Amino acid sequence: EGLWGGAAGEEGCGQGRAAGRPDSGGGPSRPPFAAMGICPWRSMLPCLGGSGKPYRDVVPGPSQKVTASTRGTKRSVAPRPSIKSEGVGQDVQKIVRKWTVGDSEGGKAAGMGILQGVVFPCMANILGVLLFLRLPWIVGKAGIMNGFFLVFICCCCTFVTALSLSAVATNGRIAGGGSYYLISRSLGPALGAGVGLCFYMANSIGAAMYFMGTVEAWEMAAPKAQIIGAGDLNNIRVTAFCILGVALIVVAGGIKYVARLGTFFLFIVLGVILCMYLGCFIGPSGPTGSPYIVEASDANGKPVALTLEWTGPQAENFVNNFASDYKAEQKAFPLDTSEYGFISLMALWFPAVTGIMAGSNRSADLADPTGAIPKGTLFAQIFTSIIYLSFVVLYGCIAPRETLLDDKFFASSAAWPLKELVIFGVMASTIGAGLTSLVSGTRLLSAIAADKTLPILRVFAVQPGKEPRLALVASGVLCACAIAIGELNAVAPVLTMFFLMCYTCVNMSCTVLEAVSDPNWRPSFRFHHWSISLIGAILCIWMMFAISALTAMVAIVFCAVVFGYASFNSHQVKWGDGFQGLKFQIARNILQKLDVKSHTKNWRPQLLVITEASIREEGEEDADVYEVLDVFEPELLGFASQLKGGRGITIVGGVCSTRGKDIFSKDGMFVSKQQRVLDGQEAMMNLLKKYDIEGFGRMVYTEDYNNGLLCLMQISGLGAFQPNTVLAAWPQQWQGTSQEGAETRSRLIRMVQVATVFNKVMLITKGSAWPKLTDRLGGHIDIWWTMGDGGILLLLPFLLEKHRVWHSCRTRLFVLADKGADEDPEQVQRETQKYVNDFRLNIEVCVQDVDMDELTGQEDDNSPREPVFERVHSNQSLTENLSGWRRQVSPSGRACEVSTSGRVVDLTREISGQLSRTVSGNAAKAFPSHPPGSKGAEAMDGFLARSTSEPTRINTGLWDAKSGGGLFIHNPDQLTSTKPCSASQMGLAKALNSLMRNKSSGADLLVTNLMDMPEGESALGYFQLVEALTEGVQRCVLARGTATEVITAFT
Repeated sequence: EGLWGGAAGEEGCGQGRAAGRPDSGGGPSRPPFAAMGICPWRSMLPCLGGSGKPYRDVVPGPSQKVTASTRGTKRSVAPRPSIKSEGVGQDVQKIVRKWTVGDSEGGKAAGMGILQGVVFPCMANILGVLLFLRLPWIVGKAGIMNGFFLVFICCCCTFVTALSLSAVATNGRIAGGGSYYLISRSLGPALGAGVGLCFYMANSIGAAMYFMGTVEAWEMAAPKAQIIGAGDLNNIRVTAFCILGVALIVVAGGIKYVARLGTFFLFIVLGVILCMYLGCFIGPSGPTGSPYIVEASDANGKPVALTLEWTGPQAENFVNNFASDYKAEQKAFPLDTSEYGFISLMALWFPAVTGIMAGSNRSADLADPTGAIPKGTLFAQIFTSIIYLSFVVLYGCIAPRETLLDDKFFASSAAWPLKELVIFGVMASTIGAGLTSLVSGTRLLSAIAADKTLPILRVFAVQPGKEPRLALVASGVLCACAIAIGELNAVAPVLTMFFLMCYTCVNMSCTVLEAVSDPNWRPSFRFHHWSISLIGAILCIWMMFAISALTAMVAIVFCAVVFGYASFNSHQVKWGDGFQGLKFQIARNILQKLDVKSHTKNWRPQLLVITEASIREEGEEDADVYEVLDVFEPELLGFASQLKGGRGITIVGGVCSTRGKDIFSKDGMFVSKQQRVLDGQEAMMNLLKKYDIEGFGRMVYTEDYNNGLLCLMQISGLGAFQPNTVLAAWPQQWQGTSQEGAETRSRLIRMVQVATVFNKVMLITKGSAWPKLTDRLGGHIDIWWTMGDGGILLLLPFLLEKHRVWHSCRTRLFVLADKGADEDPEQVQRETQKYVNDFRLNIEVCVQDVDMDELTGQEDDNSPREPVFERVHSNQSLTENLSGWRRQVSPSGRACEVSTSGRVVDLTREISGQLSRTVSGNAAKAFPSHPPGSKGAEAMDGFLARSTSEPTRINTGLWDAKSGGGLFIHNPDQLTSTKPCSASQMGLAKALNSLMRNKSSGADLLVTNLMDMPEGESALGYFQLVEALTEGVQRCVLARGTATEVITAFT
């Protein structure tokens, strides 16, 4: 084989010869790429799948959802390419050719260019009815200076938004969907749905504004040919309703034909504007200042003839109209008695500058969307802005203020050669603009429904190729509601609010994308900056609240409601939006600033739920088990969900062991079940949803369970979100002398050891018939407090009662008073009750008066005692601990005791010391902590060796510093030994069990301390001991704290 290919033939990469490269003239053969360890070119190109197809043709698109019916099925994964598949040069050329011009068998037809596809649609939507019917009147009210500034602000707002839109539009190839596609894929499905609905309403209400403008123009053209009468609001309503009905029929006949009329209507508008320019410069046809008559109506609807005049460009008019006169009387709209100022006129005018998204709405029809949208949109925006600003100056120069305020259609009166050309031209253009708005709104509503982010709108979704007629009906109804207002001056501000909301989100999306700086944010449009987009967003928000704070809040609340509804229904939508990057940045910054070492007041259980899992074989199906994963302790997940009252993080860790088999062998898990291994993580997350667990899932695949367990407990979590509590289930198959039983016992002991080493609370659930999430319990939760262990036993029931399953339960605390130590039960009762009250815990205290020597079967106090239950009757009794607690608190509630060294003792630390373990025992010997022959755990051995050699450095955990005895240390023989539990230990466990069963037989849950493994006791004996202690108990939780306080009595 040659360097550039294999043997000669079609499968050779570059058709190389066996003797060497084709141009080498023969020579020694060179090793192929695979032998040299060099990856083939195709494997290095991320856009490739298999068989020469681009990656985008193999992997589902971003809008596709992974459903429950497809998640567990085997996916078709493209094979990794081989060096022998194709020639390297041919392969690269094919990649480029397929991406740029498409496949030769049927590429996409050439689309529209910049002029026809972007410039014309944008100009047709921007140049609207307000230019002809309201701009002269606005100039009469605001004057030239304020009018120019007003229009300039609106144009600046749309210009900045056009820059942001251009940046977003050039950040990758644009599929069909237009502006909504850009917004939703940039902002995410939830916020995109809210902005999309605002944009939809703006289009539908915009159609109403255009139809009402058509009626006003018709009243000027034929005042006596009206249905009710010119100047009557009902005439505007009824006539606009008729136009709307005809428009709906036309649009229903074919949306695609209506969209093609945009260019025709644009040329009509441009012709009308040319006539207006000529009229302004030429002036009136008669003598300068010659009067003309305008037919109008008064406030009662009676016709009135007004005599007005205009002069053409004159300096006198410019001076007189330069300043504003908002209180000047106007007769153009006698029924409109509102007082107008700068802000209200800006709200009236703003819809005239909208329409910049018309070009992006045709992204699917453009030959080069990323190049055409920025250039065409900016050109149209700047060109129309120049037209608007020029007419502000021209209108102020050619007519006195009275004429501008009294002539409703001065644009036609000042046109050349005939005003009828402008009137009928405006009518045609407004009808066309209204049809276009109806089409845009209909398509937008259908697109939102098709994304399925708002299930309530799913009825408006249609199959590809079909007309969205139901969405058209909805757009018609909304348009009719706006027409019912009857006054264009009242409809325009409402329309302004919706457009400003859309533009705010477009600018914010660009700001967020730039600030987050995701690697995918690479817009080819360079004339933008995040600060400009932020200024645009601030400008839009200011305009919203300046126009109407109440309406702005209503619009924001509306978007917030839609956002919440869409967020709830779009968890499975993966679009790679910018807000995901924003969430990541916020989470990273907060995580870095959180203190890893939390104060006692901030302690909360961060659960690590450990369960054994396995990957199911191909073809196995079980409706009760999610997909590819089998979890051996599913009831444990339900209990973990019920503990979420602590509001901590929950990590469910599944350890999947191959029991010594090589996971990388040919038949190993990572090779033969690769896809199912990848699906295991997703299956674990689905289990969390099933059990209503607010947290994360993590699968660990390993050849040895103990290694996987050690790895999981060390690496789970991040920073301050590291688990501080380990939750596991008591194993069922621990009995017997078989190897399987010994491994089961070893796993639990190893788990407790690791939790102790890393200072984590250990919780073990034991029992059966654990309540489901739908159950409601109303009995008791009993705490059997046998030793001070950091308060975890007191905190657990409090957290459980926050969940609806345990909410109606009452908590009882059982403590033991030693008769032999002359402990007064009433004093213990009083002190303990005061103790739990100070900690703000609603717990009923029950004291059990027992003889400890009789309980342990030892009459002589000087006789040696077994260390495991020494914590029950330690040298310092519970009464003394509680009395010390009470004595340290002054009447004012402040700590005031002074230590022997003369300094003030920190009360929390003192309580922790009083409640720490005081276990006596013999010194333990250093030995390995895992069975011989097991893999890994060298780090654990090193820690245990240091623990046994330097016991004074560790006050809690695996070693007791006071006695020099081991608390949970064993030697390898203890794990495999079949020696039963000693009689003395078993007798004490049974005695305590008798007390528990006598008082707590009917309790819904029993919580007690997890005893340490006695010195010299075998693992089998330890399990027998725990079984004897909990025999007959329906369900219980065994807790082993860290001897560090997790609750506090202080604020």
